[in-house]
Amino acid sequence: MKLSARDADGVLRAPLKVGAVMVHGADAGQVRQRAAQFAEHWLGTGADSMARCELSADQVKEDPALLADELAAMSLMAPRRVILVREVSDALLAPIEAALAGRASQNFLVLYSTEPLPATSKLRVWGERSADVASIALYKDEGAGLEQFITETLRGYGLRAPTDVLRYLAGQLSGDRQIIVNELEKLSLYLGDEAETVTMEEAVAAVGENNDQSFDALGAAVAGGDMVALCRLSDRLLLEGNPGLLLVRSLMRYFNRLEAVALRRSEGMSLDAAIDGLRPPVFFKAKPALKAHAQKWTAEACATALARLQMLELDSKRHSDASLTRMAQGFMDIARLPPRRAA
Repeated sequence: MKLSARDADGVLRAPLKVGAVMVHGADAGQVRQRAAQFAEHWLGTGADSMARCELSADQVKEDPALLADELAAMSLMAPRRVILVREVSDALLAPIEAALAGRASQNFLVLYSTEPLPATSKLRVWGERSADVASIALYKDEGAGLEQFITETLRGYGLRAPTDVLRYLAGQLSGDRQIIVNELEKLSLYLGDEAETVTMEEAVAAVGENNDQSFDALGAAVAGGDMVALCRLSDRLLLEGNPGLLLVRSLMRYFNRLEAVALRRSEGMSLDAAIDGLRPPVFFKAKPALKAHAQKWTAEACATALARLQMLELDSKRHSDASLTRMAQGFMDIARLPPRRAA
């Protein structure tokens, strides 16, 4: 069943009547956001983390029965379960079809790809024609759609922006939706709980450089496996009053960019061209470090890091009393990941 992004909003406001959803597009942040929204919609808020199982495309390729087993499994601990498969492609069509045919009614399948599936893709055609699958192609936010998204996101923080400020933000924040969300969250934290309107001076101060250098440095320390810098920077940012959740999301932003570079390189693009194509543009002083990290972090390794960061985000909400200690350990675990050298 083919749906537009706007149709997806309506689906998320009603009980799900399909057994699977497939989301794909070039905006990695928006794709992950939609996939997470469908997972949460099926499970409900506050669901146990054990109700969620995420598999990589390589895992399904190596063991096609794994997906079928997970989708057919019945849990005594969770009334509903979600199985996610990341970076799906035509090579997975057969095991996906077989698994969906044996799906237990309390389980839901979320398929997503941070690259658009072409119109000729067998998997895309199957998803758009299947009555039990909602297939959604996403496109980058731009123009009036981008301004509307910024307006709605700010409204969620109790903020509004005059037209000139809104246009300035749209010009600064075009690109990956997750980066946009992170920057607007940073803006809301900068303004505090009492603010209602974003002024131009405040917008420039909060997002004019697109990223705070300390947060960029933290991303570089984790991606570079520099434990000393990682501990020093995370401690300093927390002592300055930054919420731990903001540190997690800044790292997600950094690894999203590394993943975008890795995926473009897999298509034959040069490293320099892949980095130059990132939006927002990379600050010239940060390029050498990003380039060094992109040479060793593959798309698969980045996806693993992002999955762990998502778990850290959930963990920080459930265990607020010990979240900072657990977060620091999680950062170090990600820094110790052995990324395979990118081609």
